[in-house]
Amino acid sequence: MMEVTFKDFAAIAKKRGHSPESLAELFRGKIEEPREFFERVMACRWKGEDRSGVVIPYRSAIEFCQAELHYFADSNTKQRRCGCGCGLPVFNRQNWASPGCRQREARRKVTDRHFASVEVPEIIDARV
Repeated sequence: MMEVTFKDFAAIAKKRGHSPESLAELFRGKIEEPREFFERVMACRWKGEDRSGVVIPYRSAIEFCQAELHYFADSNTKQRRCGCGCGLPVFNRQNWASPGCRQREARRKVTDRHFASVEVPEIIDARV
């Protein structure tokens, strides 16, 4: 079982559009005082102290987090990504997410071709 911190859980819950109230409804009966717990988790603070690195102790919350991560992995593999390697999604027949990405790739090809054509001798004879 993996460790899930308050910060990790809050980031995933926010991406999916959950609020402390909606999480409290989902976990009613599984966690003691779920609303109070998820308010602390989503704020990453407790009694004025930063608690972003605290590990969540509830197995049901960890399993929920793993299921959400699995959802993101499944949805992201179906989406085509930009050809420059920035990771942004592309649609229709596009190869790049923006004109800047296209230019970045063009510059990379020019510099790769330039360095590939230069041959450097291994030994330089000073007498020549």
